[in-house]
Amino acid sequence: MSRIKSLFNIIKLKIIYNLVKKKKYDIKVIPASKCIDEILSKKVSVARFGDGEFDIIRGKSIGYQKYDKTLANRMLDMILRGSNDKIMICLPDVFQNMDRYNDYCDYFYNSQFFVQNEKILRKIEDKYLQYGSTFISRPYIDLKDKSTASGYFNKIKRVWKDRDILIVEGKFSRSGEGNDLFDEARSIQRIICPDRDAYLSINKIEDTILKFCDGKLVLIMLGPTAKIIVDDMVNKYHKIEQFFDLGHIDSEYEWFKMGATEKVALSNKHTAEHNQVSDIVLPKKDKEFEDQVIARVY
Repeated sequence: MSRIKSLFNIIKLKIIYNLVKKKKYDIKVIPASKCIDEILSKKVSVARFGDGEFDIIRGKSIGYQKYDKTLANRMLDMILRGSNDKIMICLPDVFQNMDRYNDYCDYFYNSQFFVQNEKILRKIEDKYLQYGSTFISRPYIDLKDKSTASGYFNKIKRVWKDRDILIVEGKFSRSGEGNDLFDEARSIQRIICPDRDAYLSINKIEDTILKFCDGKLVLIMLGPTAKIIVDDMVNKYHKIEQFFDLGHIDSEYEWFKMGATEKVALSNKHTAEHNQVSDIVLPKKDKEFEDQVIARVY
């Protein structure tokens, strides 16, 4: 009986997939490389929204963030409000040219994302806005043609080249540790935050950022909470230089460096789409990393 049910679900998903592929959303997303051009020239801040944020907006919890009504409403408001001269609001670049992506990515968006989020996407469509690309920090693993990744990573590194950066991240993120992603930054400081349900600590996190962010580029990797922090900090405080919600760029860079063709779990830090922290073995001692940590928020 379970085999019949499983077969039925597979057939149902394939039918949905074929139906949804015919459905179009008139949502404009600027290509990732052009987004970087604007970030470099105008020093706009960035808030990126992906499938996890859409899940929360629909009332679901995700692996590292429980549903919160205020969080959900604020994220939807940010999306529907759109970009301004201070903040670039980004959505997945999946509304045209899906043949760029591998089969898994294509199937996920057509059989799940578009189906589950139709009401939200129609609201976005009705706004006739133009968005940045959420994939500015996901330039490798889901693309069929990975030959452009090296040039793209070199380009995005120019955002923090010769700048003082403040990384705000979860306990297990350890972005840039063990690789050269941020080597061209002038200096690196870090604020370590809860690895789960960071939104519960958002006031403490924002207060801590304010103590250390003056004159710095703030790179934030903190899931849905990152979007609200960008919105709060950039719109409320004049001394904020630039916020960049970078998300899972470290995982993408690690996969690129190893030439991975699938989302391999990293043993020593959080990996995109792998939410089990019990399997992570943190380095016993990394003096360079520890010296960069200027505050911990728990």
